[in-house]
Amino acid sequence: MGRAVIRIQFPPEERSLILRYGYPFEGIRQALEARQQSPKIETVPGERFELERLIGDLCISINDMDGGRLQDQLLDLCDRLEAIERTGDGMLDLL
Repeated sequence: MGRAVIRIQFPPEERSLILRYGYPFEGIRQALEARQQSPKIETVPGERFELERLIGDLCISINDMDGGRLQDQLLDLCDRLEAIERTGDGMLDLL
């Protein structure tokens, strides 16, 4: 498990939330920043450990908020990241 790399698809809104409210490790941060201006869904690689830490950091940011739309967006993002952590599948289901 430990060093398994997961390829995760992120739409622009999620990339912005992570860069603002998460504190991703260098590799994920650089990948997100390199794709920050893209209007498309972009794929970013990350290790499971990095994903676990990112989820924890986002949860801390959520707990520092007083509710509202932003908190709901971060909760949805954390739910998706936790599902990715469980399944190892970071692809979005595009219908």
